[in-house]
Amino acid sequence: MNRVPKSIFLLLITVLFQLIGCSKDDGPKNPTSSDLLSPSNGENCNTGTSISATKSNVNFSWSEASNTDSYFLEIKNLQTNDKIKRAGINTNVATIALDKGYGYEWFVTSISNNIPTERPVSATWRFYLQGDGETNSAPFTAELISPASGEAVQLTDGSFNFVWSGKDPDGDSILYTLYLDTIDGLQTPPESQTDITSSNFEIDLEIDKVYYWSVFSRDSKNNTSHSQVYSFRVVD
Repeated sequence: MNRVPKSIFLLLITVLFQLIGCSKDDGPKNPTSSDLLSPSNGENCNTGTSISATKSNVNFSWSEASNTDSYFLEIKNLQTNDKIKRAGINTNVATIALDKGYGYEWFVTSISNNIPTERPVSATWRFYLQGDGETNSAPFTAELISPASGEAVQLTDGSFNFVWSGKDPDGDSILYTLYLDTIDGLQTPPESQTDITSSNFEIDLEIDKVYYWSVFSRDSKNNTSHSQVYSFRVVD
């Protein structure tokens, strides 16, 4: 009986291991996040259909995510903070009835049945849904950036620089009023904190106190909006 040469035997073993390695199952892959498509970010919403004097059906769309079985859509009214949540969406489009005359923000979460703990989230976009006969929109509610809600902050030379972000869907100029107090963030501010043209403002504060702050926005057409209230503590 002829024996297989050792070199050929080793070659066969190597090829066998390579085939086993190539056929190895890496398991399920993580889902990816979607890119938002419509309504576009920072604009007046012109998609959807009016269904009553107060409501419109708004069409939402986003890119298809890889390794994803369904999507979770969340929409928040920026004035009332009411949220609409839709789970189990099996396509990359959805139509939702919304109240007219409000600003909204929205995002999409990708869901995988194989890896339910991995839930990548898209960017968050904002839009304004105009009301019937409305020719100019209110500014978006200011997004409070610093200090964050519940944050413990330290002062620099006894003061703190408040930072927020604001935008008007019509491109109108905006004046801001910074509300700051130790009660509820809604007490009438001094005149020095009104008609602010920038999106930051520095104020002297006291250590070991809890403060509440919010931002009121008014555009050049006298349309207004008011942000949510954040609280924070000043520490030494």
